[in-house]
Amino acid sequence: MEFKTYEASRLKDLGKLVKDVVKDWPEDPWYPTMEQLKEVYENNENFTPETRHFLYDGDKLVAFLSSALEGEEQEDGVQWGSIHMPFIRQGYEKIESKLFNKTMEALKSKGAQKIRAFARPEYGYIPELLEKWGFEKKEETGKRIILDASKFADSKFTKPDYFYEIDLNDDKGLAKFKKYYLKARTEVKEENFNETMKNFRERDLTISCVIAKKDEVLSYGLLYKAAQPKRSFLSSIPIFSKDHEYVLKEMLTFMANKALKEGYEEIYHGLVDQENEKLYKDIGIEFSPSYRYELSLD
Repeated sequence: MEFKTYEASRLKDLGKLVKDVVKDWPEDPWYPTMEQLKEVYENNENFTPETRHFLYDGDKLVAFLSSALEGEEQEDGVQWGSIHMPFIRQGYEKIESKLFNKTMEALKSKGAQKIRAFARPEYGYIPELLEKWGFEKKEETGKRIILDASKFADSKFTKPDYFYEIDLNDDKGLAKFKKYYLKARTEVKEENFNETMKNFRERDLTISCVIAKKDEVLSYGLLYKAAQPKRSFLSSIPIFSKDHEYVLKEMLTFMANKALKEGYEEIYHGLVDQENEKLYKDIGIEFSPSYRYELSLD
């Protein structure tokens, strides 16, 4: 077996490996397309090919692990490294330690003192492998779900008259939306609003919808295209008043209908407002947590 570093020609092998590894996982993880990886790698002046570890058995790619040197943490002066998902072909579990040692040696040589990784329970063997490698699960870093749009769509649903579509590419529409957004996302400073919205608009925004009655805003939602062909992203759905919790289901149904109409089979949705988690559970949505893992190289 032989380790090889990044070359664009190896991405075809990587695409096949990822597909084979995740096919039996309970949920398909987000992973860049090979075209996206090539663009990111080759347009990044700080890209380090030697931290992309391709392990071949003859002509067959049997394992891959991407790693990187991160910034130095200001509070404790620690130089961090990171690893992404270790992809190991079924039947080649024996090379786990080989892949780990190769990666840690590369990161150590670059000065890394601690390594971080992120994983979800549904990521096949990865959580167990990280703990086997000595990583310690530290904290939950967020929750999300990938919804099957067809399960939440309803062909009989009629958009209520208090649903308003706003064009965020129009300056007037953007100005209206600003006060709603800043009310919900108090962590966003007003001076950063335009930059935040610029990101939404550049991500192929499909629709922006506001729910309001008698000038009182009840909620909003943004649906936009994901990198994967059949997947869309749905923004947070804030609930401004306990009296209007029912609008969560209405918004989800409306957005699921819209997603299907636009050709999206899946909706990626993160839990931003943790206080609403029970509302989601009441309509059959259980979010999946992500965890941060750490390993000290000292």
